[in-house]
Amino acid sequence: MPFLPRGSRGQRPQENALYLNFMSIEETIQDIDSAMGIAIRAKIKDDDVPSNWSRWFIIPVPGYVEASSFGPMPRREIQWLEIDPIEIKHIGRLVPAKSIDHTTDILQILDRASIVSEIIEGRIRIAF
Repeated sequence: MPFLPRGSRGQRPQENALYLNFMSIEETIQDIDSAMGIAIRAKIKDDDVPSNWSRWFIIPVPGYVEASSFGPMPRREIQWLEIDPIEIKHIGRLVPAKSIDHTTDILQILDRASIVSEIIEGRIRIAF
């Protein structure tokens, strides 16, 4: 019997490849979020406006995504995710906050993972 990735038994090969691509997007965004102090929001398909900005993003179970401002939500319900690449680092009460622009780093990570993104008003948008 040929090797099949976990969760792929009974699926046609093209469906399995699509599923793995979706997981790659979610896992990549989760890794970016955990490595950098960025904010993420989502546009839910049935909502007119995007969610509030969230400081954390996780995959509670395969096929679902969750953030502090939405979820857990089935992946199929998400129209797009938007990343604010500017990290605001609070140093102390008497020291002004420091802004760190992660745009270049995030775009390189997304490009290496073959994730299509676009910059809209300074934010990185990833269509689901």
